[in-house]
Amino acid sequence: MFRRPGAPAAALADLARLEGLVRGRFRVPETEIVLVSEDAGARPGFPARETNVIFWKDAKRYRLKIFSPVSDVTDADLPVGWLLPSLIDNGDADCC
Repeated sequence: MFRRPGAPAAALADLARLEGLVRGRFRVPETEIVLVSEDAGARPGFPARETNVIFWKDAKRYRLKIFSPVSDVTDADLPVGWLLPSLIDNGDADCC
């Protein structure tokens, strides 16, 4: 787990919690990387904070964006497990 410079230490618990939710939902083993970050919303009209998740499983990279701060994200905000193929990161810089 990585923390961006300037991120509050209290956010580490939320980042770790969400990492665990992603690992559980998509069955990502501990040997694979899961990166979770909270970023400023970049588009007008979108929420001010968004949560981005990038993870690897079976040599494939996946990406997920949730339009809420990481502290507000719950298990109900994650897609169902069978939607995993739709989360494959195709390299498009602006997925949403």
